[in-house]
Amino acid sequence: MGAAGAIRRAAAAAADRACAGARGFRRALARFAPRPSAFAPAADAEAAAVRAVRNLRTFRFHYAVLQWALLLASLAPRHRASVVFLMAASKGLLVYGGLLKAFPNSALLRRLLDRRLVAAVFLALVLADIVAAGAVANLLAALAAGVPIVVLHASFRVRDDLEGPSPEAAGENGKDDETAAVVEKKEDGDVEAGPTRRSMAAAPRSPK
Repeated sequence: MGAAGAIRRAAAAAADRACAGARGFRRALARFAPRPSAFAPAADAEAAAVRAVRNLRTFRFHYAVLQWALLLASLAPRHRASVVFLMAASKGLLVYGGLLKAFPNSALLRRLLDRRLVAAVFLALVLADIVAAGAVANLLAALAAGVPIVVLHASFRVRDDLEGPSPEAAGENGKDDETAAVVEKKEDGDVEAGPTRRSMAAAPRSPK
């Protein structure tokens, strides 16, 4: 009974982790590409450049995951050892990120393991493994497939929370403000007219 209960608890925990991972992936995908209306061309070249830089900062994790998945997919058929090594290296990077998230104010982590140093070491390991495996062509193919997607997404992805409201939304807000002003004026009139009505009702009537 004890072993069966432990197996059931382990299976339930694994199912919960899988569900949580699926929900996180769905949220990340919804943020990356929520709806077709979230993509629109910029007004001019300067606006497109500003939007691209902003989206590169905001979605850098999404772009990195996309490029990483393309690289692993290109290596999977013939370079399985490289895939295993790169997945192990990515696990170490995730552990480092988890430590930074768990201890955001740790001076030891920030001094000994600076983010730029860790990123440089990770990229050096990836490039060394790819060169040793003779998979430079796979890396170039992954970049050729991923970079255009990143550029197009960064240039056309509209940020609703940073850009101004649309003319339709502005018009609706204006109508709402006008309606609120009319209601407020009516309420003020009722408040002002209230004492007058009460004073007229309380005033004595003159005999006819």
